[in-house]
Amino acid sequence: MTDDEKPLRVVRPVPLTREFGLIGAIHSLGFALFLGFFALIALKLGADALNGGRGDANLPFALAWAATTFGVAFLALWSFHYWKLIAQRERTSYLIFPDRVEVRRDGRARPVDVIPLARTAGVQSWSGPILRADGLATLTLIVEEPAGPSGRSRHVFHPLPNVPDHEAAADLIRSLSGGDLTPA
Repeated sequence: MTDDEKPLRVVRPVPLTREFGLIGAIHSLGFALFLGFFALIALKLGADALNGGRGDANLPFALAWAATTFGVAFLALWSFHYWKLIAQRERTSYLIFPDRVEVRRDGRARPVDVIPLARTAGVQSWSGPILRADGLATLTLIVEEPAGPSGRSRHVFHPLPNVPDHEAAADLIRSLSGGDLTPA
C-alpha cells in the first residue's frame, strides 16, 4: 500500500434528512421515553422513602424531573443521530482499490476501516423503503476472518450505508474479490 496509489473508484454516501427525521426521531423518542419513565419511578419511590409516603404529594416533583430527563435525553439522542446519520456521512468516502476497500473520513490519509477483498466471502445489497426512494442501498461486505483460538473461522460484516449506484459498486467489488460471489 503506497500513499500515491489511486483508487479505482471513490464512492461518497448520500446523507438523507428523511432518514434522520424518521429513524432518529423514533429511536430518540423510544429511549427518551424509557429514561423519563425510569426517572419518574425512581424519583417517586426515592422521594416517598425520604419524605414518607404521603399520598401523591411527591408526584409533582417526580413528574417535573422526569419530564426534564425526557427532554434532555431526547435532545441528546437526536443530536447523536444527527451526527451519525448526517454529519458523519457527509465526511465519509469509500475508496475501492484492487485489493481492498477503505473507509475514510474528513479527507484524512489514514482510513477508519480497511476491508481486504482477498477474504471477501460475499457482497450483499439491501435497500429499504427510505433508501429505495432515492436509488440508494446499503452494501454489506462479508469478510471471512482467519481461524481464531477455537480453530473456527468467522464472518465479519462491514456495512457501507447510503451508497449511490450500488449495483455498479457491488459488481466492481465482486469482480475484484476474485471469487464467484453471487448477488444476495
